[in-house]
Amino acid sequence: MSAASKQRARKGSPAVIKQDEFVQTLIEGKKPELDKLVKELAGKNNTTLNSILKVEDLFREHIEFNSRSHLLRELKGSMKAPILKTIIARLVYEDKIVINHDRSLTWIDTKGNKKLNAQFNKAKPI
Repeated sequence: MSAASKQRARKGSPAVIKQDEFVQTLIEGKKPELDKLVKELAGKNNTTLNSILKVEDLFREHIEFNSRSHLLRELKGSMKAPILKTIIARLVYEDKIVINHDRSLTWIDTKGNKKLNAQFNKAKPI
């Protein structure tokens, strides 16, 4: 991080505050706020179906990512950060992923999660 970026971050720049609000909205997972966020991001960043499917396939393969930047690196430059941000917000809204308090991302959609389904099958009924 450059010195100027660190100085802006310390001062509580609007970009840093906006980023924290974005993450907090995703962690809380309240549908009205998520819906508003998704619509706002979709208006700014037009995502294609191929981009969404690419991210979903990557989640199905890896189940969890340490951060958005980790996920972005796994996409190997095929997607810009604002587009990925929009897709992540939509996947949280659709209950396909969850953002953990440590800001890691976890795939929770049971349709594409063989590992999770195997654990459900092993579980004893209540």
